[in-house]
Amino acid sequence: MMVQNPDVVIVGAGAAGIGAGLGLTRLGVAHLILEAKQRVGGRAYSDTSSLGHLWDHGAHWLHSADVNVMRFMAEKLNHKFRPENPAVTSFRSFIGGEWKVSDFATDYVWTKLEEIAQAGRNGSDVAAESILDRGHATYPLLRHWCQLIYSKDPSELSTGDAGNYSDSHINLPVEDGYGALVARLSRGLPIRLGVTVKAIEVTGGGVRLETSSGTITAKACILAVPSRIMEMQRIAIKPGLPATLQQTFADVNMGYGEKVAMGFDRKVFEGFEIPFADVFDPVAPATRPLNFELHPFGRPIAVAHVGGSVARELAKAGPETMKGFAIDTLVKAFGADIRQRIVASATTGWTMDEHIGGAYSGAAPGKAESRNVFSEPVHERLFLAGEHVHRHYMATVHGAYETGLGAAHKAAAALGLSVGPKGPLWLPS
Repeated sequence: MMVQNPDVVIVGAGAAGIGAGLGLTRLGVAHLILEAKQRVGGRAYSDTSSLGHLWDHGAHWLHSADVNVMRFMAEKLNHKFRPENPAVTSFRSFIGGEWKVSDFATDYVWTKLEEIAQAGRNGSDVAAESILDRGHATYPLLRHWCQLIYSKDPSELSTGDAGNYSDSHINLPVEDGYGALVARLSRGLPIRLGVTVKAIEVTGGGVRLETSSGTITAKACILAVPSRIMEMQRIAIKPGLPATLQQTFADVNMGYGEKVAMGFDRKVFEGFEIPFADVFDPVAPATRPLNFELHPFGRPIAVAHVGGSVARELAKAGPETMKGFAIDTLVKAFGADIRQRIVASATTGWTMDEHIGGAYSGAAPGKAESRNVFSEPVHERLFLAGEHVHRHYMATVHGAYETGLGAAHKAAAALGLSVGPKGPLWLPS
């Protein structure tokens, strides 16, 4: 049931907003979720139409799956995911003109990525680039993986932020779609789609929201929107955001990540079942490396991944440039005949999406601890939720979801309600 002027308004129906909605439902607090897009899920979106086969535009992996609340919810809903870690046995690299299961180059990349995080755990908060050898022959591939994992270039990546991330190294892809899972969790929640929030004014008794559908009042508001929206002040806050918080949105801002998906007339990558393939030419390091997921779950598709400045540049150049880059790189590894097998292609558009603006958050060098500011209430009536708010599960769906639960409890407490421990709150009862 929709409530026009509820106790709490949640802005954003991604994982954080849905988590907040489920939390308030369990607490018995009247609420309303406003979503600017015409769908739920935010950066978790499963596409079944563009290729004729399901692929995730955004989130796809249950990271740290052994402790990931979304994994347990998927199990409860019989939402399929791969039960073992495919990266352990299915990673291949096309380096210097030949396929390799493991070699010095890939070993070097994973060793250096771990050194970045370990430096942060040891108390360092500097640019990751400063502890890497930019002259190393494999540096372009290492840089590519930094961009994929953190959505930022090594020069922009804080070792401290990398070290704060809690990683069990168990990462499971979602066969039925991560976006589809998030959408299933939203069922039954009071969500209004296509409603843009323009301004939020904190008043003596609560909040007043100016939206594309009129004015809505409430006692409190949970802002579960991507941090880029707040950084760019696309939602005006009256009497304004605290200066420290506004600076934090700049210091812990969103990076960039995009995908290019291709559908084929049949399975064309023999021997590649859910593998993750890098294509890289160390003899010509100026040639950009590219990572692919080939035939995921046996589907006749390939998905290319780019991040950081490369993703930003390609997104600005447009879909055709993105597709050309991915297809040309496939040809290097599999030959020109692969072009004839492509029957459909599609790209993501997170960078240019006015309601998103990027991939996920990362702290600038020296600013790792600034992320804590996001957890503080704003003007006693506004509460932030989203992957950027989580100190240890940043850049993940389960991190966003958990902060939504936390914001729900903070909002309820601000209304004077007695609330117990939030618990995992996997599904509404």
